[in-house]
Amino acid sequence: MSQHKTRFLTLSALAICMAQPALSLTAEELWAEWQAQAVAMGQTITAKQVTAENGVLTLRGYASQFSDDDVSTLGQLDQVVMTETGDGRVVVTLSDTYAIRMSFATEPGAAPIEAVVNVIMPGMTITASGDAGARIFAYDAPRITIEVGPITGGMGLLPKIDLTIAIEDYAATVQTDGRDLADMRSITTSSTSAISGAFSLTPPPGEDGSLAASFAIESIAETGTVSFGNLAAIAKTPDVLPPGFGFQSDLRHDSASFELRFAHPSGGFEFLTASQGGSVQTSLSEAGLSFGSATTGSSSSFRGPDLPVGVDIAMASAEFGFSVPLAQSDSAQPFGARLAYQDVVLNPEIWDLFDPAQAIPRDPISVIADVTGSLRVLVDLLSTAPDQITGMPGELVDLSLNELRIAVAGAELTGTGAAVFAPGPSPRPVGSVDLQLAGSNALLDRLKNSGLLPVEQLAMARGLLAAFTRPGAGPDTVQTTIAFTEGGGITANGVPLQ
Repeated sequence: MSQHKTRFLTLSALAICMAQPALSLTAEELWAEWQAQAVAMGQTITAKQVTAENGVLTLRGYASQFSDDDVSTLGQLDQVVMTETGDGRVVVTLSDTYAIRMSFATEPGAAPIEAVVNVIMPGMTITASGDAGARIFAYDAPRITIEVGPITGGMGLLPKIDLTIAIEDYAATVQTDGRDLADMRSITTSSTSAISGAFSLTPPPGEDGSLAASFAIESIAETGTVSFGNLAAIAKTPDVLPPGFGFQSDLRHDSASFELRFAHPSGGFEFLTASQGGSVQTSLSEAGLSFGSATTGSSSSFRGPDLPVGVDIAMASAEFGFSVPLAQSDSAQPFGARLAYQDVVLNPEIWDLFDPAQAIPRDPISVIADVTGSLRVLVDLLSTAPDQITGMPGELVDLSLNELRIAVAGAELTGTGAAVFAPGPSPRPVGSVDLQLAGSNALLDRLKNSGLLPVEQLAMARGLLAAFTRPGAGPDTVQTTIAFTEGGGITANGVPLQ
């Protein structure tokens, strides 16, 4: 099964989950709407027994089924109770455990891979309110536990996998617009006091090694909007996004930690990381895809028998983000990317490996790169399956270096620039980049004193700096302009590099 199909099956299930408390405030209509939405998506929802009495609809032996050539799923609840409160609300309660059985097709002649996932949610309530077709659903659960049961099938023996995720104090409000199954929308705000998880993998008998991982995140808050588009289109063409599909999400959290350990008779490793807070923003629409993440106060460590010393890295802040267009267009469309690691500190043992004399300043390291530009998208990436894309999907039109900063060992490199690209199979830039290096001569002296730069190469390095740079405004500062000319020429400070 392709990753894209898996993704869209997941989205399909999410769409049902968002909409299934229904588009009506009566229990009977709720059940009917729920079933209609399932049919639109190629699913089947049944209950072995349905009873209605005094505004209470009880579904016993609830089952949700979906299948195609690659995957089948069966979700089961012992009981679902929908209660009309008499004040314009409907309260939905569920059995403690939602059992999901999944089957994935593998190689021809091999047994399918089967897995069981149990979602344990004692005390979960869903309260529906609002007008028909524009419901508001309030979710509340003191604790949700997700457990992955045994995984069987396939070719040969499978490793033993244990996975548990715990969600504490979950609360969410989902506002839906479900008046038209061809244009489903929802707005969600959610919070949880903590999410933690543990994973372990043990190989089959006769094989060595084991893997274990765990994570913990405190105080998570998220806001998001989802436009599902046409639910029926998702079911019919799960490999591509349907017209109108899109989402935006803004997630923020306090402290977070992650641990990964691998044990093996021949070695192994241990990786630990933690942060004091962070955020993640994502958006996807017909216009394009964007992603941004940021963390503060992070620290990481890596240990292993093959390493000469342990690696410890602390960082004041880290940023990574990008935005790219996805829709085909003859016109240029904007894109951008940013990377920023600020005040990175390495443990002394790392510095001692190449500078035992401490000739190089062990100041915090910073790396920042920010670029924007435009490109021409040649293929509609939302509606075209990846295996149908041949050649380059886009052409670079122009590129701007808005900020470049590398600060390390007492020196600092900064720069800005811009270039345009002519269309063609091998576009060449026309433009320039202005660079400035502060502390250049002091850095060369430190490299010599540390032994990293042999004395006989020091004069050569100073000569190259003199040839390709000019004095800057400050002390011990040089600058240069790297120019890209038509025809593929490159110069640095007016000196040809080709």
